Amino acid sequence: MTKYLLVLLLVLSGTITNSQSIGEICGTPIPEQQWENTFSELINQFRALQIQSGSNRFTEYTIPVIFHVVHSGQSIGSFPNIQREQINSQITVLNQDFAGTGFNYQTYPANAFIQWAVNQSLPPESRDSLGRVKIANINIKFCLAEKDTNGNILTEPGIERINLNTRGWSNPNIFTTPAALRTYFDGTIKPQSIWNAKKYLNIWISDKNAAMPFTGFSTLPPLSTLPGISGNGEGTDSTDGIWSYSSAVGSAFIFPGGIYASPNVRGRTITHEAGHYLGLRHIWADGNCLTDYCADTPPAFTSNTGFPVYPLNPGSCNAPSNSPNGEMYMNYMDYSADPAKYMFTYDQAVRMQTAMLNSPLRNTLGTHGLCVAVLGFNNEGGIIPAHFQLMQNYPNPFNPVTEISFSIPEQISISLIIYNSIGEQISVLLDEDMKAGYHNIKWDASSYPSGIYYYRLVSQKETISRKMVLIK
Repeated sequence: MTKYLLVLLLVLSGTITNSQSIGEICGTPIPEQQWENTFSELINQFRALQIQSGSNRFTEYTIPVIFHVVHSGQSIGSFPNIQREQINSQITVLNQDFAGTGFNYQTYPANAFIQWAVNQSLPPESRDSLGRVKIANINIKFCLAEKDTNGNILTEPGIERINLNTRGWSNPNIFTTPAALRTYFDGTIKPQSIWNAKKYLNIWISDKNAAMPFTGFSTLPPLSTLPGISGNGEGTDSTDGIWSYSSAVGSAFIFPGGIYASPNVRGRTITHEAGHYLGLRHIWADGNCLTDYCADTPPAFTSNTGFPVYPLNPGSCNAPSNSPNGEMYMNYMDYSADPAKYMFTYDQAVRMQTAMLNSPLRNTLGTHGLCVAVLGFNNEGGIIPAHFQLMQNYPNPFNPVTEISFSIPEQISISLIIYNSIGEQISVLLDEDMKAGYHNIKWDASSYPSGIYYYRLVSQKETISRKMVLIK
């Protein structure tokens, strides 16, 4: 009876749960030391450039994403051919997680890793205002690709649905070991379906065998700008990207109507794999108290699962000691349950920024005009924050002038910024203190081409952005 009541509750809540259980286990290969040594040299060069410029600010990147939904003829909305909204929720998760505002980030303990920061003499950029190890904003965003490799507009942004039967492929659910699944994807499915890895982050999603333990794997950023460097698991033109179990995609919190392996799915499998895709290692470095090459992540004895409580396992490692703060189970590069993870650190951000700057399969992403919407970033497409009592632009679509209107309840500093479709800032219409009440700002786009644009309102309390369309 208890089992039937549980199923009924899940159905009533709108969450459809697949029969397989989920526990995040990652199949990304461990990089070779030669790869890490080369990457460390590039990181040192990146830090030297920061020192030279006198700024710790990161470059802003936007990565176009294409999801290859591999199915065997199921209708859209039937596992593993999941709905567009579930995939959209994954992009929202990525943007929130990489901005440092992901699900449950507010639960970060007020005293988290303060003593660790002191003991390790971490620099100011690694700490927040409370002295904790900081939850970092990576300054990397993700968007659903609007165009295919031939420049055609996609009916479903960021989605290619592939019936494996029409391709003559085996169903991925027949492979019972991690090595077999990865070999099949790398040898057959990826080379026959990959979109240009210099333009898109390719993510393949599919079913898997219940005996196959992991829910995702990724390729590492290649560092072949230096001749002779090759690392285990590096991406190639035919294999680069991420694989994820379909029921681990998206967030049951953002889109409850999806097909999830557990009500706890929050999209952190792909966040975790995106970390690998951009050069991160597991928090325990795939050994007992090994280094992940980030000074602001305490060592961990091994991976953590479930819902740990802070402090976790203080003193589990001694060189250096992680006492009294313990292990960083809330880091996306651990195996804790999705709701228990909510942070990257500054040093992890440096690694990812270094990968974006140097890797030949990363450093041209976002430069081809393939993106329109950046879902989940600054409330795009969501509810207007309470502080902005009214916000709209009219007309929309427009040519060539539109009026952006908003109302605020008190005098406050406001910025109004215009971005193009690939996230480049092209105009600042307003940046000053504004009195309480209704305001109306005109934007004349006579000098800009037709296309998608965004306006972003930024106050001391809230930020929000919206899309507008210029048609000439």
